[in-house]
Amino acid sequence: MQMKNGERISRTWLVYSKAKDAAKCFCCQLFGKGDTQLSSTNGFNHWNNLQVHLKQHERSAAHVKNMGAWHTLNARLQSGSAIDQEAQNLMTAEVIRCREVMKRLLAIVCHLAQYNLAFRGHREKLFEHGNGNFLGQVQLMAKFDPVMKEHLWKMKAKQIADTYLSKRIQNELICLVAQCTTDALVERVRRAKYYAVIMDCTPDVSHNEQLSVLLRIVNCELTKGVSIHEHFMGFLVADDTTGQGLLQLFLGHLERLGLDLSNCRGQSYDNGSNMQGKTQGVQARMLELNPKALCVPCGSHTLNLVVGDAAKSSTISLGYFGTLQRLYTLFSGSVQRWTILQEHVKAFSVKALSTTRWECRVDAVKAVRYQLPEIVDALTAVHKHATLKKDPECASTADSLKENMMKWSFMISTDVHIPDPDA
Repeated sequence: MQMKNGERISRTWLVYSKAKDAAKCFCCQLFGKGDTQLSSTNGFNHWNNLQVHLKQHERSAAHVKNMGAWHTLNARLQSGSAIDQEAQNLMTAEVIRCREVMKRLLAIVCHLAQYNLAFRGHREKLFEHGNGNFLGQVQLMAKFDPVMKEHLWKMKAKQIADTYLSKRIQNELICLVAQCTTDALVERVRRAKYYAVIMDCTPDVSHNEQLSVLLRIVNCELTKGVSIHEHFMGFLVADDTTGQGLLQLFLGHLERLGLDLSNCRGQSYDNGSNMQGKTQGVQARMLELNPKALCVPCGSHTLNLVVGDAAKSSTISLGYFGTLQRLYTLFSGSVQRWTILQEHVKAFSVKALSTTRWECRVDAVKAVRYQLPEIVDALTAVHKHATLKKDPECASTADSLKENMMKWSFMISTDVHIPDPDA
């Protein structure tokens, strides 16, 4: 409201209802009879005439009377001289108790999230077996904390209706903590101003393609010095995995975070065509929007692809690693066979090959490099066991693997992949 002398005064009595999408008068809602639109249940939503209607309402006698009643009540509440002061004290004590309970519940949420623990179990009631980590920690805290003990006692006595322990409240608390964490990370990025983006796309267990987004910043603080930090900014469900679709998904996420693409100074992805394509990839499209966002391919992923393709060009290497995979498949296919392996092999167990990380194959080679005689003896034992059990397929596989592993070419390949450290 603007006074005749030019002074602007805030209308503290004016509130907005999201449910009704309407403006309402707070004091007239409390003390009025609902005979005006601003004091009615539906409120006032004729936005073109709002300014005129507000001037008429605030000059009305009913509004002035209700404003006086509101200020009188507020002054008595502040001074502690209201008629129902005892009830007000009880309400204040209940508010403080609920806040203390929420502090403890938020601490439990942060603890479980920090250690990546599941919240809920097979049951959703207190003092039942298998009710999950969240309710379990509430029960544990009630044994030593008087606030939580009183809260559970009131629940049992049915003195309170809102327990704040339901699965819906748990999800709301998780979302609140996540939002506060995201806001803090965004504030760090804003202080650093410039950032680089790291993204990767992978399907989850529900077969939905998820895009993980990380932002890397250089933190320059006088007390802590210069340090580099990478912050995870969330998973995004990617319905369109093309370069254009992933870029639009990332730009929408940046807009929600309130970050500017012009401050991006780097981007790094794997070597997929939708990411690294020179014309249609994410990096090319982002360079069109921001030429300063230089793309640096992931060196580890590039080296992994080079080594993997180089190994596939050799028939000897393909046969060697195929034998290692068959060896793991044979022993892991039966509990009895795995027991036989453990009886002969003590140091390194056989491992399956990794299709994505070439360096993980070193673990698969170690078992053969340092325990070849023991593994051959285990295959002999498996052959005898399969013959007694009348399992010709297992016996044939064990015998075939034994012959391959005793060949000179296999032993030379093993020594080439992991040389003797004492040599």
